[in-house]
Amino acid sequence: MAVRKIQSNPEDIVQLILNDHILLKQLIEIMKSDDADFRVKKAAFEKFAPALIAHAKPEEQTLYIKMKEEDHTVEGLEGDVEHALADQLCEELKRTTDRDMFMAKVKVLAELVEHHIEEEEEEMLPEFKHDIPLEERVDLGMQYLQLQGELDAQGDTDSPSERSLNL
Repeated sequence: MAVRKIQSNPEDIVQLILNDHILLKQLIEIMKSDDADFRVKKAAFEKFAPALIAHAKPEEQTLYIKMKEEDHTVEGLEGDVEHALADQLCEELKRTTDRDMFMAKVKVLAELVEHHIEEEEEEMLPEFKHDIPLEERVDLGMQYLQLQGELDAQGDTDSPSERSLNL
């Protein structure tokens, strides 16, 4: 039985998603920290929400669509549902004026997205990388970057790789 070598490329959608996860995970740590006060968590959330949009929307339109075409329908739909829940919580947090409620919701959001990222990194992305040839992953990566650029041009968000952690 031949073993297929799993290659990598900086424009591979898997690598792009992993790169985006770095900033998101840093902000998640702040948002779920018991040591961070309201001001710090709010500042982290204000960086997190647009970075999440810049990551999630292109991911839905590239990776998840491809997964649904490649016999990973449930995983793709699960990702869509988790993204919708995170979007809903982000919108609620933007309107939340009560500090205690904000602190509760921001921690739940952080834990939800953290769980989602862990599942992607430990299960979904390795399977995708194994099942989908590098050329297709690079094509998807280029689409992913184009969609991020379109969101950025619309002023909707900044891509996670363009944002810094300066709070």
